[in-house]
Amino acid sequence: MANIQVTPSGPQQEPSIALNSLDQSTVIVTTNDLRSGNNMTTVYRSINGGASYAQMLLSPPVGFAASGDGVAAYGYPNVFLVSATALNVNPVRDSSIIVYRSTDNGASFSSPIIVNQGYGTAVYNDKPSIRIDTANGSPYLGQAYIAFTRYFNGFTSSETMIQRSLDQGVTWSAPILLTNQVQSVSNFGASVAIGPAGEVYAGWMQYGPGTPQFLIRRSDDGGVTFGPIVSISNVSLVVTPLPVPNFGFRVLTIAYLAVDISPFNGEGIVYAVWQDNRTGSAHIFMSRSTNKGVSWSTPIQVDDSPAGTQNFLPNLTVSRDNGGVKVMYYTNRVSSSLLDVFLAESNDAGSSFLPNRRVTSVSFDPNADPSLGTPTPSIGDYNDLVVNAAGVPIIVWMDTRTGSQNIFEDL
Repeated sequence: MANIQVTPSGPQQEPSIALNSLDQSTVIVTTNDLRSGNNMTTVYRSINGGASYAQMLLSPPVGFAASGDGVAAYGYPNVFLVSATALNVNPVRDSSIIVYRSTDNGASFSSPIIVNQGYGTAVYNDKPSIRIDTANGSPYLGQAYIAFTRYFNGFTSSETMIQRSLDQGVTWSAPILLTNQVQSVSNFGASVAIGPAGEVYAGWMQYGPGTPQFLIRRSDDGGVTFGPIVSISNVSLVVTPLPVPNFGFRVLTIAYLAVDISPFNGEGIVYAVWQDNRTGSAHIFMSRSTNKGVSWSTPIQVDDSPAGTQNFLPNLTVSRDNGGVKVMYYTNRVSSSLLDVFLAESNDAGSSFLPNRRVTSVSFDPNADPSLGTPTPSIGDYNDLVVNAAGVPIIVWMDTRTGSQNIFEDL
C-alpha cells in the first residue's frame, strides 16, 4: 500500500473514481478543480492501474462559467460517463445536470450534454450520482442512471429526481420524482446502485420536516417505474461544522448505497452507509437489506474509533469479484486537530468488520490551504473508492499534506 499524489499542486477536492472492470489497468479520477478561480471538472486518467495519471480539463457547456460535483461511472466495454453540475457564478445560478461521455476507454471525452436544465433560483439542480448497469445477469445491461437533488422556489424546497439513458448517455429520459413534493421538505445527497438482476436502487437523505431519515426506492423494470418509499433508518445529522477547534468546514450528511453483484453468498445484498451523530459525536453507520430493500437491519457502527472522535464523509464499495465490503471515512482518531483516512472491511457480507486500518501515511491539517479562505475553508463533500479484481481497494481523498488541497490515492 502506498499514498500517491494524483493531482498537481493547487486546490482540487471532491474526487470520484471509476475502474474499467474488463481492463483493470484503466482508472479515471474526477475532481473539482479550483486552480483557475472558477470551479472546473478535471479528469485524471491512469493506464497503469493507478500508479500515475494524465489530466484532462473538461470545459463547461456554452453559456456556463463553471462546473463541478463530478462523479465517474464505467460501462462495458470502454465507456466512461462523468456527471457534473454546470453553473454560473457571482451570483450562483442556473445549476444544470450535465454528462461528459467517453467511448474510447477514457482517452477523450465529448462536449457536455445537458441532462436537466436549471433556471436561476427557481430550479437549481445539485449533487448528481451516476451509475451504469454492469451487472452481468441484468436485462438492462448498459443503461445509465443519474439521480440528483433539485432545489426550487428560491431554495425553500427540494426533491430528489432520477433520469435514465438507453444509449450510453447521449439522450436522457424525462425525470421521475422520487420524493414527496411537499413545501419545505429538505432532501439532499442522492445515491444510485444497481443489483445483480438490474434492480435500480435510488436513495437520499431527507433532512426534514420531522426526524431525518435515509430513504430509498427500487425499480425492477430498468428505471421505468419505482416502488414505494422505504425508510432505511432514522438519522441523527452530524453537526456542521464539527465541534472541534479550528474545524470550520461544512460536513453534510449524504446517503451512500452499494449492492453485492458477486456470484457468492452475499449476492443481492444492498448496503447503506452514512455518518450519524446518535452517539454524541460523528460515527459511520451501516444497514443492509437481504430482500431487495424491503426491510433493513438494525444499523451497526462500522468504524472502531474511540468514543468522542469525529468520523465523517464515508463512502463504500462492494467487490464484484468476492463480495467484500469496504468503507472509507475521514477521522480525527490519530490526532484530534488533524485528519486521516481509515478503511473498514468486511469479508462476511457486512455481519462484522475487521479492525479498521489507517490509509493515510501522515495526518493532515484540513485548514492548511490558504487559497480557500479562513476560518471556514471547504474540504469538499465527498471522497471515493473502488476495488479491483485482486480485491485491492483504490481509495481517493482530498489531502493537504503538501500545503494545498490535492487528491491523494492509496492502492
